Amino acid sequence: MPKIKIVRSIEEIIIISAAIIMFATITPFSIYRYLNEQYLVALLEIVSVLIMCSIGAYVWKTRNTQVMSIFTAIFMLAGLVTFNYIIGTSILFWVYPIIMSVYFINSLKVSAAIVTPAIIALLPILIQEKSTIEVISIVVTLIICQLFGYLLSRKIRHQYKIMEELANQDGLTGALNRRAFDERIQFLHNFSFRHKTETEAKASLILFDIDGFKSINDEFGHQEGDRILINLTHLFKNKIRGIDQLYRFGGEEFVVIANGSNAMHASELAEKMRFILESTKISELTTVTASFGVAELHKNEKPNRWIERADKAMYRAKRAGKNRVFIANFDSVNEPKNILNVSHG
Repeated sequence: MPKIKIVRSIEEIIIISAAIIMFATITPFSIYRYLNEQYLVALLEIVSVLIMCSIGAYVWKTRNTQVMSIFTAIFMLAGLVTFNYIIGTSILFWVYPIIMSVYFINSLKVSAAIVTPAIIALLPILIQEKSTIEVISIVVTLIICQLFGYLLSRKIRHQYKIMEELANQDGLTGALNRRAFDERIQFLHNFSFRHKTETEAKASLILFDIDGFKSINDEFGHQEGDRILINLTHLFKNKIRGIDQLYRFGGEEFVVIANGSNAMHASELAEKMRFILESTKISELTTVTASFGVAELHKNEKPNRWIERADKAMYRAKRAGKNRVFIANFDSVNEPKNILNVSHG
C-alpha cells in the first residue's frame, strides 16, 4: 500500500515557515544582545523564538491551524509592538511582512480586527521618536499595506478555492480524487488522535470495486467503461448522505468516507449502495455490480492501515462471489467477515 502524501495548507506552510525564519534570524541577535549584556531583550527574544517554534511544531504535528492562526497573529503583532517600545522603532520594518502574513493565515475580518489595534498601539512610540511628517508617512504606508494585504488575500483565497476544487476533482467522473481522499483521512486520523473517546472519532471507509470491469472494457470498449464510471458516480453522489464524501480511489475503484458512522451503520449504507447499483441500469450493454469492503476507523489508527483493512475486506467479498458487502473484523484484520451474509450474483 503506497504511503500517504501529506499536502499542507497555505496556513500551515506560513506558520511553520514563520517559526523557522524566527529561529534563524532572531536567535543570532539574541546571542549578540546577551554578549553585549542586554539580558532582558535577549531573554524576551529567546522566549519569543521558543514560543513560535512550539507553535510551528504543534501545527506540523496536528495540522490544526484554526486556533493557532489567530494565536500566531496576535503573538507576532503583540511581540512586535512590545519590542518597538523596548528597543525602539529601529525594528518597525518587521510590521510590513507580519501584516501580510496575518492576512494570509486568517480570515479577512479577523485579520483586520487584529492588525488595526496593533497599528494604533504603535502610534505613541512613533509620535515620541519620529517627526510629524515621518509619523504620517509611516501610518499611511501601514494603512496601504493593510489594504493591499486585505485585497491580495481576498484575491488569493478566491483563486485558491477554485484551484483546490479543480485539484480535488477527478477529471472524468467529477468525484473527489485521491489527493482529496488522502487529505481527508489524514485529518480524520489527527482528529482521532486528539480525542479521548472512541465515539468522538467515528468514521468508516466503504471501499468498492466494479466487478469484472476489465472484461467490460475488453468486450464493450473503454468508452463504455468510462460511461459506466461517470454514471456510477452520478448515481451514488445523489444517494449518499450530505456529510459523506465519494472519492475515485483509482481506476474502477471508489471509496466513500462515512462520517460519524461505525462499521455496522456503514455496512448498511454499503448494502444500500450495492442494491441500488445492481437494480439501476447504468449501462445499456451490461449489468454492473460491485464488491464492497467496510472498515471502521480505530483509535489512533494510521491511514494506510485503515485503507488496508477496507481493501482486504473488499477482496474477501470478491473471492466469496462478488456483488457482496464485507466488513473488516474488529478483532482480526486478516479475517474480515460478511456480516450481512449477502449472496447475490
